[in-house]
Amino acid sequence: MKENISAIKNKITPVLLRLELKCDYLSDYQKRMLKRYGESASGESIIRDILIPSDMPLHNLHYTIQKLFGWQNSHLRSFYLPEDIYNKLTGGTVKGWSDLVGILFQPPSECEADIFWNDDYEKGSLKVWLKKKYTGPYIYGGTMEHPEAARQDVQRLLKRFKMLEVREPFSEYWKRAEKDKNSEMRIIKKAPLIELTLQEMNSSIILDGGTESLLERLEVNKVIAAQGEDINLEGISHVTEELIYNYDFGDNWKIKITKYKDCEDLLKNNIIDEYELKVAEDIVISKHKPVCINKVGVSVLDDVGGLSGFADFLGTIYEGEDKEEASGARMWAKSLGCRHRQAGWMYYGY
Repeated sequence: MKENISAIKNKITPVLLRLELKCDYLSDYQKRMLKRYGESASGESIIRDILIPSDMPLHNLHYTIQKLFGWQNSHLRSFYLPEDIYNKLTGGTVKGWSDLVGILFQPPSECEADIFWNDDYEKGSLKVWLKKKYTGPYIYGGTMEHPEAARQDVQRLLKRFKMLEVREPFSEYWKRAEKDKNSEMRIIKKAPLIELTLQEMNSSIILDGGTESLLERLEVNKVIAAQGEDINLEGISHVTEELIYNYDFGDNWKIKITKYKDCEDLLKNNIIDEYELKVAEDIVISKHKPVCINKVGVSVLDDVGGLSGFADFLGTIYEGEDKEEASGARMWAKSLGCRHRQAGWMYYGY
């Protein structure tokens, strides 16, 4: 076993990722709060530049992100491709999607017990628990993401719907129903599921997990092409220059993940020096874990309403006229393990 771990470490190289937490709907006030108190350079995003081991899977990157942004791993999450890349890979068809199930995409009936096979936290330090989850060696311990199991699962779905009544898109039905309350959803055709477009399938049946979620056993470095590199839409590696991490489907936090060939820009802009970079790279390889080399913006909170809600939260604390409300917000944040400092909030042990 020790020999195998040594062999793995010998093949590891550091990979630079940029994680950018953004929201498309921030008001000028919210941008100002993020810039003034959230330590956001632009007022529009919170950024982490990290080095990860080249063999880190998406599953373990999830735990890394949780630690880096201050979340408590208390909500659902998923990794998915930008819409244009997803459409090109699948062709917008059920067949195109099903051919990639078990290769890129999660199977349709993957249950929470399998997706969250590694979420065994019960008590003690969440910080220590998270550290174990993003430190290698990395092993997939679930069942349904194995190619054969995933293929069998999607085949069961296709066999179940050998003939399906295809309903019109809900948006079309809703427009008609607004004018005529007695309107019923129309059946536009009947066909085998395998012959449908993804839009037709999604308007006719409900898949709880959707069709976009990527397999978390996939290695980050193999899925993402570095900025400036060619995208390979014919294969199963380097299929995109960008990934999206979505956490807490209610608050709808979204992080854009990109990869870079090297750290030249960080060095050129004096964000990190050669010695610091060498130390970070050595840690990634020797300790088999990620290292954050640049942080722009404070850590955020769970259950605060996404990035816009977090900006409002900062405004309440620092500029709110209701002192009782501001005090209550501080107490609530402190109960989640946060501490106050002159400009913003951060998690202990960041």
